[in-house]
Amino acid sequence: MNALADSRVADYLNENFICTYLKVGTLQIVNGQKQGGNVASYFCVYDGGVLHAVPGQTNANKLLSEARWAYETRKSALTFSTDLVSGERNMNKYMEQVRKSHHERYHAEQNGWSGPRNGRALPPIPATMPRNLGQQVQAHWLLTKGPLAKIDTVYPVVWTQILREQLSGLPVAKR
Repeated sequence: MNALADSRVADYLNENFICTYLKVGTLQIVNGQKQGGNVASYFCVYDGGVLHAVPGQTNANKLLSEARWAYETRKSALTFSTDLVSGERNMNKYMEQVRKSHHERYHAEQNGWSGPRNGRALPPIPATMPRNLGQQVQAHWLLTKGPLAKIDTVYPVVWTQILREQLSGLPVAKR
């Protein structure tokens, strides 16, 4: 399931994002094959605020779809938060648009919610992370509660509470 080996994904990410990685869990390489470990993908803005997170391994189509969603969410937030006359950006509006996007995805992925009807507002989300829902839904919950939170506060929650992995700074073991 190496989504990054797909040229469509690699090309899109390289054209629209600055890519890097951070090892935070343990894994071993045995006879050239990875064993153990997990993965989470983060789409961040320039100051390290997390725009979107994709916990766990995923296929190329899913990662590409999530990357496109992150890109379009950022564009939308920029549009709604920028004064078109002065060019000034209202960061509160920017953050609110990102929060709203995750809130909508939370409900859409949880139960097929397709948007507000007849002017009704979004249903609320739970006060605590819903453990009984999928990893992606939990990530949307996290980013609804803390839109654009810094990566150094988001990745430990994703890693330990959503993926249920242990954080580790140990080097990769090769055998």
